[in-house]
Amino acid sequence: MAEVQSQPLETERSEPGSQAADREALVARLDVLLEKYLHTIDAYQKAREQLAKQLASGYLSLAQANFQNRNGSHYGQDNYDERMQAIRRVDIQADDTAKAAEEEVSFVVVSDQPPVPNAKGSSSEEPKDKSADSEKPSGSTDESKKASRAVDPMRWFGILVPPALRSAQSSFINAVEGSIPSLVTVARDLRNQEIEIGRVRKQIKKS
Repeated sequence: MAEVQSQPLETERSEPGSQAADREALVARLDVLLEKYLHTIDAYQKAREQLAKQLASGYLSLAQANFQNRNGSHYGQDNYDERMQAIRRVDIQADDTAKAAEEEVSFVVVSDQPPVPNAKGSSSEEPKDKSADSEKPSGSTDESKKASRAVDPMRWFGILVPPALRSAQSSFINAVEGSIPSLVTVARDLRNQEIEIGRVRKQIKKS
């Protein structure tokens, strides 16, 4: 009788030990997640600062261009051609095979501006291009027309535009191509990490 009753006592003593080990593992995982979360917050703040610097530089250069302009026209959102089309767009690519909670999303800036033709070897490549164009379907002409519409907005102001205006364009392009996608990516990582931290905390409370 004594030997039979000793086995449940040993199992009851082992269960609290395993629960304590699981709790310690969850606490250690929470520490790792919180440390990673702090590093991500630091990266998020740096990305915001970088974006603010680029936007400030762009608006400052735009103000300088308006100050130096003697033609009486104003460079700004109130004085531009309404036919203007964006030459850079953000392409969001998601992995459909991943789970909804762990979905991998990438942000890519795509330029709609047609590529500049290369001057080198243009004479030797002209026959190939003409034969290739003759073999293309009629639908390709529509695509070429759409691509030709996306011109550089700087051309609207003539050939000799102020250097400050080009500097403003460069600052805004750098913000769109670099800082904004980086900021959105880090913000997505923060959201996913917050969800994971909340799950681990719930598991710790239940243990």
